[in-house]
Amino acid sequence: MIIGNPPYVHWNNIQEDIKIKLQTDSFWKQYSNGEWDLLYAFIIWSVEKLNENGELIYIVPYNWFNSTYGASLRKYLIENGQFEIICHFGEFKLFKDCYPNNIIFKYRKIKNDKKPLIFVSEFKGKGGNVGNLLNYIKKEFDKINHLPYEREDENFKIFTTKHFKNENLWHLATPKEKEHIDRVEKATKGVTLKDYLDVGVGIVSGYDEAYMINDFQRNNFSEKEKQFIFPFIKAKNCKRYFIENSSYYLFADEIKTEEELKQYPQIYERLLKHKDRLNQRYMAKNKNWWNWATIRNKELFERSLTKPKIFVPCIDRSLKARYSYTEEKYFGAGDVLIIIAKNGIKEDLRYILAWLNSKIINDWYRIKGSHTGHRIRYTQSYVSQIPLRLIDWNNQREVEIYNKILEKVKIIIKEKGNKECEEEINYLFEQLCPHPWLQKGFSK
Repeated sequence: MIIGNPPYVHWNNIQEDIKIKLQTDSFWKQYSNGEWDLLYAFIIWSVEKLNENGELIYIVPYNWFNSTYGASLRKYLIENGQFEIICHFGEFKLFKDCYPNNIIFKYRKIKNDKKPLIFVSEFKGKGGNVGNLLNYIKKEFDKINHLPYEREDENFKIFTTKHFKNENLWHLATPKEKEHIDRVEKATKGVTLKDYLDVGVGIVSGYDEAYMINDFQRNNFSEKEKQFIFPFIKAKNCKRYFIENSSYYLFADEIKTEEELKQYPQIYERLLKHKDRLNQRYMAKNKNWWNWATIRNKELFERSLTKPKIFVPCIDRSLKARYSYTEEKYFGAGDVLIIIAKNGIKEDLRYILAWLNSKIINDWYRIKGSHTGHRIRYTQSYVSQIPLRLIDWNNQREVEIYNKILEKVKIIIKEKGNKECEEEINYLFEQLCPHPWLQKGFSK
């Protein structure tokens, strides 16, 4: 048995000699990549040290369950044994000096094709006594007896789940939640957002204070200088279905030399005040100090300027998703994603907006999407994989439902919110994604 609390160290902070070992050693190079956490190596090496039927019990962050870069670790664990217990603590801080979202897991090194059920607990609160919580979990697990089980109260979800089948992103879902996932994915027939839409993360300044311009400050710049001031959408501007205001930023990356930058005195003076702080950012060596830190998806934003588009905050605590629609010429800041349609999709982007804001997808994403406790993470990778319910244009009933949804969305955008229309949209999507018992002809 191995019991431990291994170090959590992101790749960028791992000692250079250890990085080299992970990249070149004959054993480690088959698993590691440039985005690994040192934690991953500790888990694998611990399993390697175990005897057959040995147990590994660790306290670790949860994020490797649904991190793209954790796939090799997940594959290794599937091939070498099975989980028996996973206790997820969500937003409760097991350690005062660490971020929340930790799990305690018990894993057994065993070759067993039967793969018995995993006992899972999820704590929904933020505070409590660790000893009392663990005693409660143990008592609840003693009731399960290795049969399918699901129980939820104010503070806990206690349930069983089947063993993970492959290295694809893992999620902890109750039987009822899995039923919802299966329903959505069956109704969408394997179609995902990335098949018909482009998804991209916004442009990162690395130090917003240097670049943000308030409305009243814009008048301090000459007309020649205003060509480098652009409206950006930030997370705070995203409301459900619509955009509220925008934020202005200096974006002068086209200026190649400091002498040229001085030809725009107000811009130069503004940025010069922050030069020391700007030089402390983590950015490519060939960049100038006034450049933005990470220019991602610039081509996507330029292509989208004159097109309808959807923005969504990258991290959100809202109980309901805040996908927001606009036809204005906006760029996206680093705390939002942008979604635009590719050629070939017949559905209006406002229908996609309604789908993304619907209860059906809200519930799906809270199970299968990326989250840290109650903070939902809308990442380029995860949002791209959201199932998409396309319309059968030869089915008159579906076309009628589509037109009704579009009509309701237009009202919500025009009125900047309409709860009654939102409820009607949820009902209409229920018709497009019926429950299995409805599909079989049973009455509710």
